[in-house]
Amino acid sequence: MPRDRKTTTCSFGSSSRTDGSGDVLCATEEEVYAALGLPYIPPELREDRGEVQAARAGTLPRLIEVADIRADLHAHTTWSDGKLSILELARAAMRRGLRVLALTDHSVGLGMVNGLSVERHAEQHAEIQAAQRDLGDRIRLLHGTEVEIKADGTLDYPDEFLATLDLVVASLHSSLRQDRSVATERLLRAVRNPHVDIIGHPTGRLIPDRPGADLDMDAVLAAAAQSGVALEINASPYRLDLEDAYARRARDMGIPLSINTDAHSEADLAMLPFGVATARRAWLTAADVINTWEPDRLLDWLGKRGR
Repeated sequence: MPRDRKTTTCSFGSSSRTDGSGDVLCATEEEVYAALGLPYIPPELREDRGEVQAARAGTLPRLIEVADIRADLHAHTTWSDGKLSILELARAAMRRGLRVLALTDHSVGLGMVNGLSVERHAEQHAEIQAAQRDLGDRIRLLHGTEVEIKADGTLDYPDEFLATLDLVVASLHSSLRQDRSVATERLLRAVRNPHVDIIGHPTGRLIPDRPGADLDMDAVLAAAAQSGVALEINASPYRLDLEDAYARRARDMGIPLSINTDAHSEADLAMLPFGVATARRAWLTAADVINTWEPDRLLDWLGKRGR
């Protein structure tokens, strides 16, 4: 039921007394908080993580909303394991009001999902350019990749090739049972690579069946803060990775964050609210998330990252 934030104030039952006993009847949650002398605290913040203190101090953030998102920077097409062509996915993104879409099909090492060779990337680039000409300036298409972080921490493509792409998402998908020190160092190599723009679903978990890699997140966050790489909040309900607690720490450390659907179909684009909900639990504002930026600002940021 939608809330009316301008409705009546709470009423006090006849048995109410100044000692706090008796009934206080409120029509909305906003009225409950007003009766307590507090501004409204969004449900996502009610985790006993300092929200009451922030409300008293008048420092509650204006949380990010779905309507703030202008870009999806992690999506797959029929070139790897997606269900839509480049043009079909772009048109689906446009119907959702997006202004930038990154095509980030899997790298060659993930053969089970039809990962792309460097040669196939050249063919895909030509198709992206054709689609861009068809769509005009209604949406900006980026030629990217979701490159596999291999078991030894090297990436599935050489740096020379990664430097030619518009955007690089680096992700863990395999060998997730490595010891903590090995798994952490593996991810750190990708975090420190100047050609990597976003670390996709950082732990690699799949809910509920596959736990993520056992990572030293203190080390990962420290390296990300130093390198400037963005950490992804993957909106798929099977991932929701990065978790909200780590996303909040990332925000506090000045690390850019990116909310992406990891779409493999048009239906997957509708999963965005799950990622935004995780971001809201992390106290994120629109300013904390690179997907909210105007296209020119986003492209400028990408252009300064090792290219």
